[in-house]
Amino acid sequence: MKRIVLIDGENLVYGLRHLLGTDEQKADRSEINGFDFRGLLEEVLQDNLPSEILWFGARLRIYDQNEEIKLKSEGAVRQQSYFVNDIQKQRITFIKVGYLRAREVECEQGHTSWKLTEKGVDVGLAVRIVAEANPDTEIVVVSADTDLLPAFKAATKLGAKLIHIGYEYRPIASLSRAANATRTITIPLARKYKK
Repeated sequence: MKRIVLIDGENLVYGLRHLLGTDEQKADRSEINGFDFRGLLEEVLQDNLPSEILWFGARLRIYDQNEEIKLKSEGAVRQQSYFVNDIQKQRITFIKVGYLRAREVECEQGHTSWKLTEKGVDVGLAVRIVAEANPDTEIVVVSADTDLLPAFKAATKLGAKLIHIGYEYRPIASLSRAANATRTITIPLARKYKK
């Protein structure tokens, strides 16, 4: 049986930041630099089956509406470049889907600032889940995004074995019910694979 692991990239980063942080605050994004993602997944799955691992993330570009968003988007592009190199060393393929949207938001004090948000990554991931689904494939999905529920249901109808990997701090019952099995990333596991 073929196994493929599909990672909702920003969702996993967000989940790990929660697990590595405190009750009051998520860990800084830099805490994920050098993280051993492959080691974590191999331990969570608890077997020696070979796995193709695909990391889904947004296509980035530099926005130039003003200096603030230009600096933020340049930083995001640099960070992604470093990150992609790091995960490729772990034999994880980075799949660019969706895009990074820049939008102006108003804070509580009435000031405006620019925020970068991924759009369309979950759709690209959902399409891949369904495209890979067949009775000879085990699909492992790392995400806590309930927008993936229709893809989970479609994949199991097509005969794929589906394993959902979620997070200790936020179990998602609907995704777990739609999968054949569920695994959980715990605080001790997140700490173990942080470099």
